[in-house]
Amino acid sequence: MKVLHRLRSGLAAVAMLALGACAMPQQHMSSEALKPLPIPAQPEAMNAHAPNGAIWQPGTNVSLFEDSRAHRVGDLITVLIQENANATKSTNTTVNKSDDVSAGLSSFFGKPLTAGGYSPSLGMTSSTKFGGNGATSQSNTFTTTLQATVVQVMSNGNLQVSGQKEVMLNGGHEYIRVAGVVRAADVSPQNTVLSTQIANARVEYSGTGDVYAAAKVPWLASFFLSLWPF
Repeated sequence: MKVLHRLRSGLAAVAMLALGACAMPQQHMSSEALKPLPIPAQPEAMNAHAPNGAIWQPGTNVSLFEDSRAHRVGDLITVLIQENANATKSTNTTVNKSDDVSAGLSSFFGKPLTAGGYSPSLGMTSSTKFGGNGATSQSNTFTTTLQATVVQVMSNGNLQVSGQKEVMLNGGHEYIRVAGVVRAADVSPQNTVLSTQIANARVEYSGTGDVYAAAKVPWLASFFLSLWPF
């Protein structure tokens, strides 16, 4: 009896611990130290100079006649992402075709030709019609602000930039990435540039987590959809 009583007490304690664990709110905080994303390009090291008493030294970061706009490798530039895409397409196809063929033989060498009281004749009529209509419409809007880094200065002065941002929301990660080539003249005095002014631009907005997983088609269903001919 004592063993049974102890067994019941142990099971009750385990059940209480399980209920307490279920009642405790889940924490999404990570115990690891927060690390920044890797920098696309490091700025060039400033050349050391001998102390000669001059205020301005060549190869240093001191410039009296330059503004704050990005122009060197490692400089930061603010990208104003303003993407608005609207596309509409419609098509209408109509095909009509009809044929009418008839032939008859009423005499042969001047004599009436009959078979069983009927004159031999042949007639055929065919008609084909096809009509198809299609329409598609798509609209996308993406607006945000992102800091990018100058990764290369081309020989003509254009700046190759790249930047990314990662945000964690409710256990899911949101990724925003941008890359492309910026003309130095398009950089505003506030050190900003529009995404529409970036050549060879690549703007990406994606993420991971339960929300994205719920909206994704399972791999088996995707396999059967690829084989379905209709």
